Amino acid sequence: MSAKLGEILVRENLLSAQQLRDALDYQREHGGRLGFNLVKLGLVSDDMITAVLSRQYGVPSVNLELFDIDDSVIRLIPHEVAQKYSVLPLSRVGATLTLAMVDPTNVFAMDDIKFMTG
Repeated sequence: MSAKLGEILVRENLLSAQQLRDALDYQREHGGRLGFNLVKLGLVSDDMITAVLSRQYGVPSVNLELFDIDDSVIRLIPHEVAQKYSVLPLSRVGATLTLAMVDPTNVFAMDDIKFMTG
């Protein structure tokens, strides 16, 4: 089983064990995802979380500002679905649709989108 986000941040000296405990206490009280709460509390940056999660899940991170996305690709996924799953279609080559996803572990999103787009 892969290590949890907090454990990785502590192991890589990006966060102290005490900061992790504080963030977990905050999470228990206020809810939300740990990565979001760590950024909200000012303990780490968005870029740090993105880099760690990218390595953890073996998926590349992308800078959306560098993409010129064709309108026909954007229309492949209805706005409501893209919003629901926090996804953005980036390109389509043949039968392969490349997505930017906030949560690349969301199998339900991938299954729904695969069903919708063929």
